[in-house]
Amino acid sequence: MDSLRPDGAGPVRVLARSSVLAILALALGAFAFTGCGDDQAAELHGMTRQPPIRVAGTHLPQKNPSYPSDGRMSGRDGRLLLVYFGYTSCPDVCTTTLADLRLALGELDPEQRERVDVGMVTVDPARDTSRGLNGYLRHFFPDGRFASFVPGDVAQLRAAERAFGATHRLGEPNPDGSYDVEHSAQVFAVDGNGEVRVEWPFGEPPENIASDLRLLLKHGGDANEKQGDEE
Repeated sequence: MDSLRPDGAGPVRVLARSSVLAILALALGAFAFTGCGDDQAAELHGMTRQPPIRVAGTHLPQKNPSYPSDGRMSGRDGRLLLVYFGYTSCPDVCTTTLADLRLALGELDPEQRERVDVGMVTVDPARDTSRGLNGYLRHFFPDGRFASFVPGDVAQLRAAERAFGATHRLGEPNPDGSYDVEHSAQVFAVDGNGEVRVEWPFGEPPENIASDLRLLLKHGGDANEKQGDEE
């Protein structure tokens, strides 16, 4: 269903976790994941694509006034941006994922942590106001180092999902006005050149995410910098 729910349509319920992961599997099924021929990729716990996803030029309205961003969905100033598609009423998958990211970032040393930001795209912008999304993310990242992406319409959201290979689906309204939400659940680590360097599926242990971040940061964060080091 490609229409945003109107305000006041009732509470949101998320489908069982297995359904969310089924959507994820469908979204990723057309791509090959590999670390062959790339020593760095082979050391990563997360998944890498060949060819890699490139999202340079992908933008969405960014609503956190404390985060300096023009809406670009890539790392800024040599940082990595961890992009996640979800919604604030999600009862388990989103909260678990963001809590895991918080734990992973907490394992980095201060210099490394300075080079990683988090950005969440709401897939339910009819309900997730800017204020609501900012408050939700601040619960996990009290330092305010996050981007709140709130699409202005379905077309903007679908364009961003296509760029990342993500997906979501809103179910038909129930008699009480509630509806189910299915959404892909991976986290994308995007460098300053707009290249997705690694993806973590739902349930990736925080220590694995932290390990991958250290490896990416060790190589400079940006793909071009890594290539320059190898020449």
